[in-house]
Amino acid sequence: MRRIGLIGCGVVGERLGARILRAGYELRIHDRHQEKCRGLLAQGAVWAGGPAELGLSCEAVVSALPRAEDVLDALLSGDGAWSTMRPATLHVDTSTIGVACARALHGEAAKRRIRYLDAPLSAAEATESGPGLTLFASGNADHYDLARPLLQAMAEHVHFVGGPPGKGQVVKIVNNLASHAMTVVLADALAMGLKAGVSIELLRAALHDGTAQCRLLDEMLPASSFRGDWRPGLRLDLAIKDLALAEELASETSVDQHALAKVRAIYEDAVRRGWGSLSSHAVLRLQEEAAGVSFRSAIFERIPSSGGPRSDREPPA
Repeated sequence: MRRIGLIGCGVVGERLGARILRAGYELRIHDRHQEKCRGLLAQGAVWAGGPAELGLSCEAVVSALPRAEDVLDALLSGDGAWSTMRPATLHVDTSTIGVACARALHGEAAKRRIRYLDAPLSAAEATESGPGLTLFASGNADHYDLARPLLQAMAEHVHFVGGPPGKGQVVKIVNNLASHAMTVVLADALAMGLKAGVSIELLRAALHDGTAQCRLLDEMLPASSFRGDWRPGLRLDLAIKDLALAEELASETSVDQHALAKVRAIYEDAVRRGWGSLSSHAVLRLQEEAAGVSFRSAIFERIPSSGGPRSDREPPA
């Protein structure tokens, strides 16, 4: 399996494509917006005219798209990858699409004899310790064994969560709900500490050695909100999609959620400010304004960032 197709060359897709190329695979790529593909084309990827071309010409196809409707269109439309994909071809979807959509795609793939894995990706923003990519793969164990070398080329951490279909989506939704809720709680806690006279640098250093230590505080917020850098790793409007999927899963499992509705309301408030296309961490700006504090520090400005050109633009008021 040497020729890989990639559908979606946005923030996450570009990182996946670069890793696939570095691992020595041939890579063919497509995105609705061809300008997003420039970086991968410069690294040696080959442009494909549409998903159907990738389905026909590649031994495996990876999709990295923002929403379920984008995945369904890329796979099942008249020009979709599955319209031309040969039986036994591997398809790995790294998108966060929800449990029901993943189950439906597993069923459709089985009818077409396509080896399908739903493997949603947790993609941390670039930090001082480097990018962090984790895949939560679910589906047939034989399909996973076939895909494992490719998956390990794409991400530092690969977890096979088995079946039934859609289990990878479950893990991703749980991960995202916890991450978004922690972001809100950290905003509240840090604002309280700042208002009481402790600097953001000291708070971050002290909490690293306390029971509140977490990756958000160690790496992700210092690379975004603490330096006023609002480039999206995960867009704020897509974080709301994650929270909606969590509500669906909570309903399906009949598990009461004590924080979910409040967290979603806070994120929706941030989107109403016009921040939807910015990093999901821009939600911290709401607490900054409410408490009259700033999470910014010159120390974090000096942390190297491996992303693109930095944006100094504050979220609009």
